[in-house]
Amino acid sequence: MYRFMSEEELEIRQISDLKMIHFYRLGGNDALAVHYGNNKQINLCSMDANYQLLMERVLSLYSQCEDKKSIVIEAASQKLLEQAMEGARSHTSFFQRVGKKYVDMETSSSPLFASDGVLRETLLPLLKYYLSQLYHMWNVQAEFIKENPGWHRRCVLKVRTGEETKILPVRINETTGTSYTVTVGNFMQDLSNLTLEIDYLEDRIHIIFESENFSLFGESHYLIDSQRVTAHTSIQVGGQVVYHQEEPVETCTNDLSKKTYFSEQYEFLTKETNTDGSLYKLPWGGMVLCRATGTTQAEYRHTAHSTVYLEEYLSKRVLRHYSYRLVESPENGLQLRTDGAVMRTLYYGDKSGQIETYFSAAGCYSGWDYKEYLESKYFYHKWEENNHGVI
Repeated sequence: MYRFMSEEELEIRQISDLKMIHFYRLGGNDALAVHYGNNKQINLCSMDANYQLLMERVLSLYSQCEDKKSIVIEAASQKLLEQAMEGARSHTSFFQRVGKKYVDMETSSSPLFASDGVLRETLLPLLKYYLSQLYHMWNVQAEFIKENPGWHRRCVLKVRTGEETKILPVRINETTGTSYTVTVGNFMQDLSNLTLEIDYLEDRIHIIFESENFSLFGESHYLIDSQRVTAHTSIQVGGQVVYHQEEPVETCTNDLSKKTYFSEQYEFLTKETNTDGSLYKLPWGGMVLCRATGTTQAEYRHTAHSTVYLEEYLSKRVLRHYSYRLVESPENGLQLRTDGAVMRTLYYGDKSGQIETYFSAAGCYSGWDYKEYLESKYFYHKWEENNHGVI
């Protein structure tokens, strides 16, 4: 779609010839300085809005340049760049490990099925968890009754509080492929709303919830790395902090040697994503699988990061898979991300049997094969009986 671009974005998109490239670190952040054209230059760090756009433009122009010696670049930066960029004849690690199985599947540039229902239903355990916790803050014991089927982005929750049964209308909007805004009506009292913003990111889940009627504002952060998942929630009422606590996150990796719910979920996740690692259970029942593995190649350290989220409700499932590789020079600390991928798989349930996989744009960090064969495409196949796992 057409839109108004900033002057800086327009300038970056019109860069056509590189004179000098300089990678460096600025206050703990990656930074990039570029000289181009007739004595022009631009200098951005990873905290700047157009940093990824500049990196993508530089990588694209550098890969297309036939006379790379005409570009001034330090030896260390050039080696780092060559390490990060995969040649045209070799596939990136994510494509080899995960992406190549989708190439021969049915594909589309737009979805063939409505996904609103799957996304709505698989968010219900999270919504019920936060609603129960907030009701408890006001000494109200809430018991959810089995809800009626919803429609697209809307549904109704039924909650029993003592002798009363409350009807809570729910509306869910997908702001991006990984971010959602949820409005719950009749929260605690009639005509009072609770709004939640939910973001699934490569290294965290971030949840904001607030209700103007109760002067309520809260945040939950579930921070994820290869060693642990740490969770904190802070809640304010009337501008005063009334709750600040580390939340429980259950480690499931120790149970994998036995035939349990966790071992079957682990088997399902590793099979679907070809990724192993540590498994954790979130407070509402969602699962997180994460891993970081390092190797040294040609004097550069390569660390592969993967985070997989699984949310499910009845026979519906949503799997979100984030992956990237970090190339680091131990000599000067320079870093460059590459082989980025963002994958979302929807399991439409027993009655449908359909599976939809969508690969989001991962920007300058994704490899050439990801952009060519997977990016912004939908893939479809049937959900076979032996793929169901535990529902």
